[in-house]
Amino acid sequence: MEKKTECEIVQDLLLGYVDDVLNEESKKLVEKHLSQCEICQKKLKELKTDIMENENNQKREIDYLKKIRRKSKIKAILMAFGIIVLVCFILYMRQFIIVQSIDTKAKKSLQSNNFYRETRDMVSMDNNVSVTKTYYKDGKCKEVWEIYSDAGKEIQHVKYSSKDAEETITFLPKENKVTIETGEFVKLMNQELNLKSVSYIIDNSIEAMVAKLGRAFVMSIHTDTHQIGREYYVFRNRFEKNQNGETWIDKDTGLPLKMINRNSVRTFFPETDIVKMESDLIQEYQYKFDVVTDEEVAVPDLTQYEKEYVNTDDWKNQ
Repeated sequence: MEKKTECEIVQDLLLGYVDDVLNEESKKLVEKHLSQCEICQKKLKELKTDIMENENNQKREIDYLKKIRRKSKIKAILMAFGIIVLVCFILYMRQFIIVQSIDTKAKKSLQSNNFYRETRDMVSMDNNVSVTKTYYKDGKCKEVWEIYSDAGKEIQHVKYSSKDAEETITFLPKENKVTIETGEFVKLMNQELNLKSVSYIIDNSIEAMVAKLGRAFVMSIHTDTHQIGREYYVFRNRFEKNQNGETWIDKDTGLPLKMINRNSVRTFFPETDIVKMESDLIQEYQYKFDVVTDEEVAVPDLTQYEKEYVNTDDWKNQ
Protein backbone atom coordinates (compact mmCIF):
# COMPACT_ATOMS: atom_id res chain seq x y z
CA MET A 1 0.00 0.00 0.00
CA GLU A 2 1.40 3.41 -0.95
CA LYS A 3 2.11 5.95 1.78
CA LYS A 4 -0.39 8.47 0.47
CA THR A 5 -3.17 5.93 0.27
CA GLU A 6 -2.46 4.73 3.79
CA CYS A 7 -2.64 8.34 5.07
CA GLU A 8 -5.99 8.81 3.39
CA ILE A 9 -7.31 5.62 4.96
CA VAL A 10 -6.00 6.54 8.40
CA GLN A 11 -7.35 10.07 8.15
CA ASP A 12 -10.77 8.62 7.30
CA LEU A 13 -10.53 6.52 10.47
CA LEU A 14 -9.29 9.32 12.77
CA LEU A 15 -12.80 10.44 13.83
CA GLY A 16 -13.70 6.90 14.82
CA TYR A 17 -10.36 6.59 16.57
CA VAL A 18 -10.96 9.71 18.63
CA ASP A 19 -14.49 8.52 19.49
CA ASP A 20 -13.05 5.09 20.40
CA VAL A 21 -15.46 3.19 18.18
CA LEU A 22 -12.91 1.33 16.00
CA ASN A 23 -12.37 -2.40 16.25
CA GLU A 24 -9.03 -3.62 17.54
CA GLU A 25 -7.56 -4.29 14.11
CA SER A 26 -8.39 -0.81 12.76
CA LYS A 27 -7.25 0.81 16.01
CA LYS A 28 -3.85 -0.91 15.81
CA LEU A 29 -3.49 0.11 12.16
CA VAL A 30 -4.18 3.76 13.00
CA GLU A 31 -1.83 3.79 16.00
CA LYS A 32 0.96 2.12 14.02
CA HIS A 33 0.61 4.65 11.22
CA LEU A 34 0.46 7.60 13.61
CA SER A 35 3.70 6.53 15.26
CA GLN A 36 5.45 6.90 11.90
CA CYS A 37 3.55 9.78 10.19
CA GLU A 38 3.83 13.36 11.35
CA ILE A 39 1.26 14.54 8.81
CA CYS A 40 -1.45 12.31 10.28
CA GLN A 41 -0.33 13.22 13.79
CA LYS A 42 -0.97 16.85 12.84
CA LYS A 43 -4.36 15.89 11.35
CA LEU A 44 -5.24 14.10 14.58
CA LYS A 45 -4.29 17.13 16.61
CA GLU A 46 -6.33 19.42 14.35
CA LEU A 47 -9.28 17.00 14.58
CA LYS A 48 -9.11 16.96 18.36
CA THR A 49 -8.88 20.76 18.40
CA ASP A 50 -11.90 21.03 16.08
CA ILE A 51 -13.85 18.56 18.20
CA MET A 52 -12.98 20.46 21.36
CA GLU A 53 -13.99 23.77 19.77
CA ASN A 54 -17.25 22.22 18.58
CA GLU A 55 -17.90 20.85 22.02
CA ASN A 56 -17.17 24.25 23.55
CA ASN A 57 -19.42 25.92 21.00
CA GLN A 58 -22.18 23.42 21.70
CA LYS A 59 -21.72 23.95 25.42
CA ARG A 60 -21.91 27.71 24.94
CA GLU A 61 -25.03 27.28 22.82
CA ILE A 62 -26.59 24.98 25.39
CA ASP A 63 -25.63 27.37 28.20
CA TYR A 64 -27.04 30.27 26.18
CA LEU A 65 -30.27 28.38 25.53
CA LYS A 66 -30.49 27.49 29.21
CA LYS A 67 -29.91 31.13 30.11
CA ILE A 68 -32.58 32.23 27.64
CA ARG A 69 -34.95 29.59 28.97
CA ARG A 70 -34.19 30.63 32.56
CA LYS A 71 -34.71 34.29 31.73
CA SER A 72 -37.94 33.44 29.92
CA LYS A 73 -39.13 31.44 32.92
CA ILE A 74 -38.26 34.26 35.33
CA LYS A 75 -39.91 36.75 32.98
CA ALA A 76 -43.03 34.58 32.79
CA ILE A 77 -43.12 34.26 36.60
CA LEU A 78 -42.63 38.01 37.05
CA MET A 79 -45.29 38.72 34.43
CA ALA A 80 -47.73 36.34 36.12
CA PHE A 81 -46.94 37.89 39.50
CA GLY A 82 -47.35 41.35 38.01
CA ILE A 83 -50.72 40.41 36.55
CA ILE A 84 -51.83 39.01 39.92
CA VAL A 85 -50.65 42.18 41.69
CA LEU A 86 -52.38 44.34 39.07
CA VAL A 87 -55.64 42.41 39.38
CA CYS A 88 -55.45 42.60 43.19
CA PHE A 89 -54.72 46.32 42.97
CA ILE A 90 -57.65 46.88 40.59
CA LEU A 91 -59.95 44.90 42.89
CA TYR A 92 -58.63 46.81 45.91
CA MET A 93 -59.09 50.16 44.18
CA ARG A 94 -62.64 49.13 43.26
CA GLN A 95 -63.29 48.40 46.92
CA PHE A 96 -61.68 51.67 48.02
CA ILE A 97 -63.68 53.65 45.45
CA ILE A 98 -66.88 52.07 46.79
CA VAL A 99 -65.89 52.89 50.39
CA GLN A 100 -65.00 56.46 49.43
CA SER A 101 -68.19 56.84 47.39
CA ILE A 102 -70.34 55.58 50.27
CA ASP A 103 -68.65 57.95 52.69
CA THR A 104 -69.08 60.91 50.32
CA LYS A 105 -72.77 60.13 49.71
CA ALA A 106 -73.41 59.67 53.43
CA LYS A 107 -71.82 63.01 54.28
CA LYS A 108 -73.87 64.66 51.55
CA SER A 109 -77.04 63.04 52.92
CA LEU A 110 -76.24 64.25 56.44
CA GLN A 111 -75.63 67.81 55.26
CA SER A 112 -79.40 68.10 55.38
CA ASN A 113 -80.63 70.31 58.22
CA ASN A 114 -83.89 68.44 58.38
CA PHE A 115 -83.99 64.67 58.77
CA TYR A 116 -85.56 61.89 60.79
CA ARG A 117 -83.66 58.74 61.68
CA GLU A 118 -85.04 55.63 63.34
CA THR A 119 -82.74 52.98 64.79
CA ARG A 120 -84.18 49.62 65.80
CA ASP A 121 -82.16 47.27 68.01
CA MET A 122 -83.46 43.74 68.30
CA VAL A 123 -82.38 40.27 69.36
CA SER A 124 -83.93 37.46 67.30
CA MET A 125 -84.92 35.47 70.41
CA ASP A 126 -86.31 38.49 72.27
CA ASN A 127 -89.82 39.89 71.90
CA ASN A 128 -88.59 43.38 72.85
CA VAL A 129 -87.29 45.93 70.35
CA SER A 130 -85.40 49.05 71.33
CA VAL A 131 -86.19 51.99 69.04
CA THR A 132 -84.31 55.30 68.98
CA LYS A 133 -85.99 58.08 67.01
CA THR A 134 -83.88 61.12 66.13
CA TYR A 135 -85.46 64.36 64.91
CA TYR A 136 -83.04 67.03 63.61
CA LYS A 137 -83.98 70.46 62.29
CA ASP A 138 -81.83 73.58 61.94
CA GLY A 139 -79.38 72.61 64.68
CA LYS A 140 -82.02 71.39 67.13
CA CYS A 141 -82.22 67.69 67.95
CA LYS A 142 -84.69 65.49 69.79
CA GLU A 143 -83.93 61.85 70.61
CA VAL A 144 -86.68 59.53 71.78
CA TRP A 145 -85.77 56.13 73.18
CA GLU A 146 -88.64 53.63 73.23
CA ILE A 147 -89.04 49.95 74.11
CA TYR A 148 -91.64 47.94 72.20
CA SER A 149 -92.93 44.67 73.64
CA ASP A 150 -96.09 42.57 73.67
CA ALA A 151 -97.28 44.85 76.48
CA GLY A 152 -97.03 47.91 74.23
CA LYS A 153 -94.69 50.88 73.91
CA GLU A 154 -92.75 52.36 76.82
CA ILE A 155 -90.80 55.63 76.50
CA GLN A 156 -87.47 55.44 78.34
CA HIS A 157 -86.32 59.00 77.77
CA VAL A 158 -86.68 62.03 75.52
CA LYS A 159 -83.51 64.11 75.09
CA TYR A 160 -83.30 67.63 73.65
CA SER A 161 -80.03 69.05 72.38
CA SER A 162 -78.92 72.00 70.31
CA LYS A 163 -75.90 72.47 68.10
CA ASP A 164 -72.85 73.69 70.12
CA ALA A 165 -75.01 74.26 73.22
CA GLU A 166 -73.60 73.57 76.71
CA GLU A 167 -76.86 72.08 77.87
CA THR A 168 -78.81 68.86 77.25
CA ILE A 169 -82.32 68.28 78.64
CA THR A 170 -83.45 64.68 79.20
CA PHE A 171 -87.01 63.75 80.20
CA LEU A 172 -87.53 60.53 82.15
CA PRO A 173 -91.29 59.91 81.89
CA LYS A 174 -91.37 56.94 84.28
CA GLU A 175 -89.80 59.07 87.01
CA ASN A 176 -91.60 62.27 86.04
CA LYS A 177 -88.17 63.87 86.13
CA VAL A 178 -85.93 66.08 84.00
CA THR A 179 -82.13 65.87 84.00
CA ILE A 180 -80.31 68.97 82.79
CA GLU A 181 -76.67 68.31 81.94
CA THR A 182 -74.15 71.11 81.36
CA GLY A 183 -70.41 71.42 80.82
CA GLU A 184 -67.68 71.06 78.22
CA PHE A 185 -68.41 67.37 77.64
CA VAL A 186 -72.03 68.22 76.81
CA LYS A 187 -70.85 70.94 74.44
CA LEU A 188 -68.55 68.43 72.76
CA MET A 189 -71.39 65.93 72.32
CA ASN A 190 -73.58 68.71 70.93
CA GLN A 191 -71.27 69.36 68.01
CA GLU A 192 -73.07 68.95 64.71
CA LEU A 193 -70.89 65.99 63.74
CA ASN A 194 -71.97 64.11 66.88
CA LEU A 195 -75.63 65.08 66.67
CA LYS A 196 -75.76 63.80 63.08
CA SER A 197 -73.37 60.89 63.58
CA VAL A 198 -74.23 57.58 61.93
CA SER A 199 -72.55 54.21 62.42
CA TYR A 200 -70.07 53.20 59.72
CA ILE A 201 -69.49 56.76 58.50
CA ILE A 202 -65.91 58.07 58.68
CA ASP A 203 -64.80 61.70 58.99
CA ASN A 204 -62.15 63.41 56.86
CA SER A 205 -59.11 63.17 59.16
CA ILE A 206 -55.87 61.39 58.30
CA GLU A 207 -56.83 58.62 60.72
CA ALA A 208 -60.11 58.30 58.85
CA MET A 209 -58.32 57.91 55.53
CA VAL A 210 -56.20 55.13 57.04
CA ALA A 211 -59.43 53.54 58.31
CA LYS A 212 -60.92 53.70 54.81
CA LEU A 213 -57.83 52.09 53.30
CA GLY A 214 -58.02 49.35 55.92
CA ARG A 215 -61.75 48.83 55.39
CA ALA A 216 -61.26 48.48 51.64
CA PHE A 217 -58.67 45.75 52.29
CA VAL A 218 -60.46 43.90 55.08
CA MET A 219 -64.01 43.95 53.74
CA SER A 220 -65.58 41.94 50.96
CA ILE A 221 -68.26 43.98 49.20
CA HIS A 222 -71.12 42.82 46.99
CA THR A 223 -74.55 44.14 46.04
CA ASP A 224 -77.95 42.68 46.93
CA THR A 225 -81.65 43.61 46.84
CA HIS A 226 -82.94 41.25 49.55
CA GLN A 227 -86.00 42.48 51.51
CA ILE A 228 -85.90 46.14 50.53
CA GLY A 229 -86.30 45.77 46.74
CA ARG A 230 -83.47 48.12 45.74
CA GLU A 231 -79.72 47.69 45.46
CA TYR A 232 -77.49 48.09 48.48
CA TYR A 233 -73.94 47.10 49.40
CA VAL A 234 -73.25 44.23 51.78
CA PHE A 235 -69.99 44.50 53.75
CA ARG A 236 -68.43 41.42 55.37
CA ASN A 237 -65.07 40.91 57.04
CA ARG A 238 -63.22 38.62 54.62
CA PHE A 239 -60.87 37.48 57.40
CA GLU A 240 -63.63 36.54 59.84
CA LYS A 241 -63.83 32.75 60.01
CA ASN A 242 -67.62 32.36 60.09
CA GLN A 243 -68.47 35.77 58.60
CA ASN A 244 -71.27 36.24 61.10
CA GLY A 245 -71.24 40.00 60.85
CA GLU A 246 -72.47 42.05 57.92
CA THR A 247 -73.54 45.62 57.23
CA TRP A 248 -76.01 46.80 54.58
CA ILE A 249 -75.30 50.23 53.07
CA ASP A 250 -77.80 52.10 50.92
CA LYS A 251 -76.30 52.54 47.46
CA ASP A 252 -78.02 55.89 46.86
CA THR A 253 -77.57 57.66 50.21
CA GLY A 254 -74.45 55.91 51.55
CA LEU A 255 -76.24 55.43 54.88
CA PRO A 256 -76.43 52.10 56.75
CA LEU A 257 -79.67 50.15 56.47
CA LYS A 258 -78.93 47.17 58.69
CA MET A 259 -76.13 45.75 60.84
CA ILE A 260 -76.27 42.04 61.67
CA ASN A 261 -74.17 40.09 64.13
CA ARG A 262 -75.27 36.47 63.86
CA ASN A 263 -75.21 34.18 66.89
CA SER A 264 -73.70 36.95 69.00
CA VAL A 265 -76.16 36.64 71.89
CA ARG A 266 -76.14 33.47 73.98
CA THR A 267 -78.40 32.20 76.73
CA PHE A 268 -77.37 29.38 79.05
CA PHE A 269 -79.20 26.81 81.10
CA PRO A 270 -79.30 27.98 84.75
CA GLU A 271 -76.04 27.49 86.66
CA THR A 272 -74.29 25.87 83.68
CA ASP A 273 -72.08 26.90 80.80
CA ILE A 274 -74.25 24.92 78.37
CA VAL A 275 -75.64 27.11 75.60
CA LYS A 276 -79.40 27.02 75.45
CA MET A 277 -79.80 29.30 72.47
CA GLU A 278 -77.74 31.48 70.13
CA SER A 279 -79.42 34.52 68.64
CA ASP A 280 -78.70 37.29 66.18
CA LEU A 281 -78.22 40.92 67.18
CA ILE A 282 -79.78 43.14 64.52
CA GLN A 283 -79.80 46.91 64.14
CA GLU A 284 -82.00 48.46 61.45
CA TYR A 285 -82.06 52.08 60.24
CA GLN A 286 -84.66 54.21 58.50
CA TYR A 287 -84.23 57.77 57.22
CA LYS A 288 -86.58 60.51 56.09
CA PHE A 289 -85.55 63.95 54.96
CA ASP A 290 -87.35 67.31 55.18
CA VAL A 291 -90.18 65.94 57.34
CA VAL A 292 -89.31 67.32 60.81
CA THR A 293 -91.31 70.29 62.09
CA ASP A 294 -90.29 73.01 64.55
CA GLU A 295 -92.81 71.67 67.06
CA GLU A 296 -91.15 68.25 67.08
CA VAL A 297 -87.77 69.63 68.21
CA ALA A 298 -89.10 72.36 70.54
CA VAL A 299 -88.45 71.84 74.27
CA PRO A 300 -91.78 71.56 76.14
CA ASP A 301 -92.72 73.31 79.38
CA LEU A 302 -90.49 72.06 82.25
CA THR A 303 -92.43 73.49 85.17
CA GLN A 304 -94.35 70.29 85.96
CA TYR A 305 -91.23 68.12 86.24
CA GLU A 306 -88.76 67.51 89.06
CA LYS A 307 -85.37 68.80 87.91
CA GLU A 308 -81.89 67.41 88.49
CA TYR A 309 -78.85 69.45 87.43
CA VAL A 310 -75.61 67.69 86.46
CA ASN A 311 -72.38 69.50 85.62
CA THR A 312 -70.24 67.06 83.61
CA ASP A 313 -67.13 69.12 84.37
CA ASP A 314 -67.35 67.77 87.93
CA TRP A 315 -66.64 64.29 86.54
CA LYS A 316 -63.04 65.32 85.97
CA ASN A 317 -62.50 65.76 89.69
CA GLN A 318 -63.91 62.36 90.64
